Formats: sequence, C-alpha cells, structure tokens
Amino acid sequence: MDGKQQHRPVTGWGVAASLLIAGMVAVDLLVTVADWRAYLVVEDYVAGRATDAELVAASDFWDSVRGPQWLLLLVPVYGVFAVWMWRARVNAERLGGPGSQRRARAWAIGGWITPVANLWVPYQVVSDVWKASSPRRSAPRGLLAVWWGALLVGGYVENGYVNMVKDEIRSVDDLRRLVLLSTTGAALTVVAGAIILHAVHRISGWQTQRSTEAPR
Repeated sequence: MDGKQQHRPVTGWGVAASLLIAGMVAVDLLVTVADWRAYLVVEDYVAGRATDAELVAASDFWDSVRGPQWLLLLVPVYGVFAVWMWRARVNAERLGGPGSQRRARAWAIGGWITPVANLWVPYQVVSDVWKASSPRRSAPRGLLAVWWGALLVGGYVENGYVNMVKDEIRSVDDLRRLVLLSTTGAALTVVAGAIILHAVHRISGWQTQRSTEAPR
C-alpha cells in the first residue's frame, strides 16, 4: 500500500450517506405506524367498530409505504455508504499506518457481503477506522458494539417480519405478532441508525481536519 496516497474526500459522501440512512430510519418508522394502523383498524373491524372503507384505507396506506422502503432507499443507502466506507478506510490506513487496520481494504466492502464474515468483520472495520481517524487513537467499543448488535438483531427481526408478510396474515393474532416484530425492528433501526450517523459525522470530521496535517 502506498503510505503517501492522498486524502480521499469523505465529507460529501458522508453527508449523502447520512441523509439516506436518516431517510431509511424515517421510512421504517412510517412502516411501523402503518402496521399499527392496520392492526388497530382490523381489530375494530372484527369488533364491528370500523367500516369497509376504513379497512381499505389502512391497507392502501400500508402498501404505499412498503414500496419506497425497498425500491427508493435500500440500494442507494448501501451503495453510498459503501463508497464512504471505502474512502474512510483508505484514509484511515494513511493516518494510522497499515498496522492500524486488522483487515485489508477489500474487507471494507466485502465484509458486508461475505457469509459468516459479515457477522463481525464490518464491526472491526468501522472500529479500526474510527480509532485511526480519532486524534485520541481510540474507539468507543461499547457504543460500536451496541450499534453492531442492534444491526445484527434488527436484521433477524426484519427477516422474521418479511417471512410473516410472505406467508400472509390470516388472523388478528398474526397481525399482532407482525406489529410486535415491526415495532422491535424499528426501535433497533433507530438505535443503529443514530450511532452510525454519529460515527460517520465524527470520522468524516476528523479525517478532513487531519488531512492537512498528515504527510502526503
């Protein structure tokens, strides 16, 4: 690796990734609102307190917020974040030296898509990038552990949610379980989203500030 490689600008990509991540969190919350609305309307409908029109409106609202979550946000979020992650990883090696990174550069992207390795490698990459970028040469392991735990558990919850939707909802009890999964997933998404937004902001700021100090 070339230790004299120039700084890769990360601020713009960091802002773009942050906006997309915030958007995805907002849509997840909106989906949860739609799930709760559907559940409450169905419950009222079964009890004779809601009309057919209210049932259709709740269903239409649910359908309308599911599409944007996957079609408009998911791919751009991961794509833009991957670019930011790659640039931040290159800069981290320049700032902290090759020995500061436990994983080769390729793992900054490959770690997310490689089976089994994706259970811990992305956490290591982000932690090492934070540590090399920080003027204190330290990373908040507890905070990043919470981020990674929330992200992993949230992924399993989301899979359970998607499987329930695919299997179709046949009863109010099924819908209640779906709402509980949705609420749990949304809470985990908020936690993971808030922490990674903080990490992107801090790492981008440190790297930009130190780019004028580190040797080229």
